[in-house]
Order: sequence, then structure tokens, then C-alpha cells
Amino acid sequence: MSRHPDLAILGSGTTAFAAARRAAAAGRKVLMIEQSHLGGTCVNWGCIPSKTLIDKAEMYHAARRGEAWGLNLKAGPPDCSTLMRLKQRAVETLRETHYQHELEKTPGLEVLRGHGRFLSPRALQVGAEIVRPDQILIAVGGAPRVLPLPGLDTVDYLTSYSALHLPDFPQSVLMLGGGVIALEMGQMFARFGTQVIILERGKSLLHEFDPRLTRMFADILHSEGVEIMTEVETERVEGRPQGVCLYSKVRGAPVGLCAERLMLAVGTAPATEDIGLDRAGVEVDENGFIKVDAGMRTSTTGIWAAGDVTGPPLIAPAGAREALVAVNNILDPRADCRIDHTHTPMAVFCDPEFATVGLTAVQARARGLEVEEAYVDLDQVPKAHVMGDRRGGVILVAERPSGRVLGCQMLAPRAADIIHEATLAVRFGLDVSQLTTTVHVYPSISDGLRLAARSLARRLGLPIV
Repeated sequence: MSRHPDLAILGSGTTAFAAARRAAAAGRKVLMIEQSHLGGTCVNWGCIPSKTLIDKAEMYHAARRGEAWGLNLKAGPPDCSTLMRLKQRAVETLRETHYQHELEKTPGLEVLRGHGRFLSPRALQVGAEIVRPDQILIAVGGAPRVLPLPGLDTVDYLTSYSALHLPDFPQSVLMLGGGVIALEMGQMFARFGTQVIILERGKSLLHEFDPRLTRMFADILHSEGVEIMTEVETERVEGRPQGVCLYSKVRGAPVGLCAERLMLAVGTAPATEDIGLDRAGVEVDENGFIKVDAGMRTSTTGIWAAGDVTGPPLIAPAGAREALVAVNNILDPRADCRIDHTHTPMAVFCDPEFATVGLTAVQARARGLEVEEAYVDLDQVPKAHVMGDRRGGVILVAERPSGRVLGCQMLAPRAADIIHEATLAVRFGLDVSQLTTTVHVYPSISDGLRLAARSLARRLGLPIV
């Protein structure tokens, strides 16, 4: 049996659905090919399940901290099975309402179940069926990266997927990695009572963020009982009846650490195994991510790629935007739509949250720009005093002498919600005086952004009233 859709999409996650909706709305016949659950990583194994548990860990932690504020709540041990049911309910609800319903109500959109692989640049095999589309979009996403660590095959290690399906929280975890997943999951485990050791091969956590913020967060983790080791060179792992032992060098000195579980949080790999990219002539980079141009074209005409499979930024909304760029170019070859992630925001859902958009001062100077930077400690923000937690800060970067906002980083409660003001400023070229003369809600954490803008405006001689 053979099918001939206008557009075939490998995958059914956020990126794939964004492309499918756009193409179907334009009257194209679209076929998504999916071997697992609708919704992809974000709704099934990533954003939704992890943030559900992270949010509940924050609630549990707040309940235990309440005694310092005269709220003497006695928190018992967490009920893992109830939490996992709650997490699964959120996953299944969003999978149904955001994906299954969307599929059913969109004319011209179908899903073919099975593993899709290229037979040639113009043909895909899915089980016994052959699909010969006019255009193909690869949106298979990513998967947890696994280290080639000696002895790992003897250990029942955790990943960001399997850690979300535990029947009980472990007593102790060795967390390999110091990036987004390690910090989000490490803090979550610690708040549910797990002893956590984070092992990072670099000199600091979250290298994408300013050291002033990451050092502050490292202190926060330490205050919550999380141990952090940097400059760690892992050598081998060994399974034990009671758990696992990891043998490493820390700043050159041999160290052996044992725990109940080992978790790999060392990044994301493209989920392109056994989809036949070589038969399609699609080029990949040294890390296996598919190479694309700014219009999301691969090295093979008629084959496009978007989302995590193309590499950073590895976030769902970025993939959705890339999908729209690809489909717009498919629908109109003269459109010349391009992706620009300069104004794509990113957040880390720890507590407090990290958020960033645009350029850092170092990045801006590397591009030959003259910049001015302001740092506002959260201690200067009245809402932080109201909340009783003044840990964090806001960094704003502007071009000299115009005051044009180039970037922002913050460590603050609800930073993931607040960063969008800075995102609009970066995208539309607003200057700091436009931020500082905009009325902000008071008291609010977002007032920290206004204070940073006011500081820059004063230094640059721009209006502040």
C-alpha cells in the first residue's frame, strides 16, 4: 500500500503539530508518522510531567519552611504514588485536549502509527506501507543522551524520562551533569527527601548564565542539602546490591561515591536512530543533529527539519516556531522565511527560576557592540521582602549610547513569566527609557526589571520619568 500526502511529518510533538496545523490550514494533505504517544517529549516525558512534579516539590518545600513565618505546618513524607498519578493525569489531559482533539478536528490531517524510516529522499517506509510525499519534515525530537561510561550496562541508571516514573523516591542519587535537567530534577529530588550529589565536569553550573546568578543558586542548593562537585572527570561505574558506585577524579584527585541510584543528566541527543538519514542524503553535525539553514532546509531538497532534532535551543516553543518557518517556505518558495533565535527566551524551572533572552554583555562585545550592563540584586526589590526570599538578581544589557535592550538574565521567583517583557524589548528594539517609563505593578518581582532599566537610563543620559 502506498500513500501520497503533500507533506509527511516524522513525529507528532509540539514541532510536528505546529507544522501540521499550518499546512492543513492552507489546504495541504498532511500525514504525521508516530510510533509512540501523540504529543512527543514535551507533553509525555518532558515539560509537563517534570514541571508537575517540580511544582509539587516547591509546595512541599514551602510547607516545611512555613514554621519560620509562624505557619507551623508539620509535613509528613511525600506520597510518591499519589504524585505520580497527579503527574500522569496532567499528561493524559493535555495529550487529549491539545493533541488528540486537534487531530480529530483538523481536516486533511492524519496520523500513521509506526516507525518511519527513509528508503530514499522521496520515500518513507512505515510498517508495510510506503509513503511518497511531495515534502518531508523531520520533527522526531531528542532523547536523553547516554554516556559511554564503563560499567554503565551493569547499572539500572535513571534518565530524565525514567526518573518521572518511579514508584518511590530513592534515598540517594548521584546526578551526572550540571545543566538544566540536573538542577531541575536534583532540586526536586532533594525537596522530596532524597540525598543528592550533583557532579559537573565543568567549572560551574549552567554555563549559559552569568556566574553571579549561578553561584547564588549553588548556595541555595547547598542550603537545601544538595552537594555540588565541579571539575569532575567520570571514569567508571559499578553496580552494587544496595545501589551504585561512581569512580571519578575531582580536580585530578580520585574520588569514589556511592548512592542508591545514578541519574544521567548530560544533555539531549537527536532521536534519529534508525530513520535512514543516510539513505535520504541528510547531513548531520558532529553531535548527530541535523544540519539546517535559517529556513529549516536540510542538505536534501524537499526534506526539512525542525525542533530538537536540529540542536539548540532545545525548547518546545522554539521548535514550533521553526516548524512554521519551514512550512511557510514549503507553501511559498519565494517567502524566504528565516528563524532568528536572538529573541527566543529560555527558562530553568528550579526555585527560584532562571530566565534569559538575547545577548549577554560578553556576547555583545564579541559582536563588536559597545554595551552597558546593570545588575539589580533581588534584595532591592520590595516584593522579594514581601515574599521573605531575597535570593536572586536581574541583569540587563543595553547598547551604548542608544540604550537599546540587547539581553536580560534573571534568577527570581516566576522569572519564566517575567522574562517576556524583556523578550519584547529585545525583539522590537526598545530602549531602557521605554522600560523605565512604563508603569509596572507594585509590588512585583518584575519591578526589578524596571529598576535595572532605570539604572542604565541614568548612566546613558536617557529619560527616566
